[in-house]
Amino acid sequence: MRFRWWRATVLTAVAALALVYLAGLTRLGEAEAEQLHEVPALAADPTAELAAMREAAPVGGDDPAAALDAALADSETAADLVAAVPTADTGELGAALAALYEAGGGLDPIEVTDFFADLGEEPTAWLAVLYPSVIAEMPGAPFDARMAANQLVLEATTAASASYDSPERPWTDEAARPPRAELDQLIGTDRRFLYLDPYNNAGDGSWIEVVGDLDTAANVAVLVPGGSAVLSSANFDLYYNRAKSFVDASDGELAVVVWAAASWPSGWIEESWASWSQVAAESLASFTFDLRNQIGDDVPLTLAGHSYGGAVIGYAETYDLEGDQVLHIASAGMGNDVYSPEDYTEPCRDRFSITAPGDPISYVQGMPYVPLLGHGADPDDFPGVRNLATGSLPDDPDAVDDYGVSLAEQGISGKTVEGVHSHSEIFYPESDAWNNILKVLLNEEPELADEQPEANDAC
Repeated sequence: MRFRWWRATVLTAVAALALVYLAGLTRLGEAEAEQLHEVPALAADPTAELAAMREAAPVGGDDPAAALDAALADSETAADLVAAVPTADTGELGAALAALYEAGGGLDPIEVTDFFADLGEEPTAWLAVLYPSVIAEMPGAPFDARMAANQLVLEATTAASASYDSPERPWTDEAARPPRAELDQLIGTDRRFLYLDPYNNAGDGSWIEVVGDLDTAANVAVLVPGGSAVLSSANFDLYYNRAKSFVDASDGELAVVVWAAASWPSGWIEESWASWSQVAAESLASFTFDLRNQIGDDVPLTLAGHSYGGAVIGYAETYDLEGDQVLHIASAGMGNDVYSPEDYTEPCRDRFSITAPGDPISYVQGMPYVPLLGHGADPDDFPGVRNLATGSLPDDPDAVDDYGVSLAEQGISGKTVEGVHSHSEIFYPESDAWNNILKVLLNEEPELADEQPEANDAC
């Protein structure tokens, strides 16, 4: 009798692991089942139909930028626009937009870009205002239009978060419900989103954010965050600050896209499972074609992943993707079941890794293969990878960490980047590690670590 509690505990643990494993298989199955839909073409001039759409909208005028500003100034108008859905009964343009919306992202982003290019810049800008829910999440839609549409999504969602969905009660007559803090802090700022879903991740949200100017930057990087990459986590602002530190130091030479547009794990148990990274990786790989198509072929593109984000970019390399080089930052691994450059579609792509001595991530790097568990080879030992030196933190009295807190006040100025806290310290501005990351993002020659993995002889 005294052993029954032990058996029950073990059975419960095994059942829980089995359920998580099956959930991972389900996520993979859903990802593999997605099929691309045909992007419609317009046979007639949509000018008259677009004018009718504008006439029926709650905003007016002749300038889409002015209409956007007016809608942002009135949360009810923003909410009405976000709720608007195109229908086929307005004409060919409405039918095309409805088809694009119903496709739910299962579209070739390059063909979508061509659709809007044929439509024209000003009509596209109007559609971002008139139907923000259609444009905001559509891969291939012009980035400027998506960022404008997501401003309206942000305004409407923030206002909605402060309202009560239940019927009025005496105790709610004059009660005030604060809006979601992570959304409210963005209102009136210059932060720009290519994707913003406050309801994904069981209500914790997901996003794609642009830091810097994609139109003028000589180099572009995609930064994939580590675990708990959700709007409600401190990581939402943290990775923005990290990206901004690199952009600000580049004198306009760099733009960074923080990519967290998927369901994301939180905590060591969830982060040990590969299924999250595998599903995210497929979406990331698709996004790189959208990004490349819109920034042009001549702009060097770097994919960088921190911690769990390294597992995402690693597995993304098992798909066709756009990217000139890859940077693993204290990365969990090269991707589940990746143990050789030949496991990638591009075995000879330039790859870098940076992991400080004593970083606890080293305990999970290079775990043996188990289906749906672990993240493949250790990036620091992977053939052909160049390891970056981690060095020391800056000893400048004005130096701060990536939260803006003084290093001197913490008593860590000038210390060697190592140990438990090194997992974040490699991002501290002006540290040797931070400088080496910046050099890679700018396609400059970084300082390499003393120990390097074997070369990839095939390259």
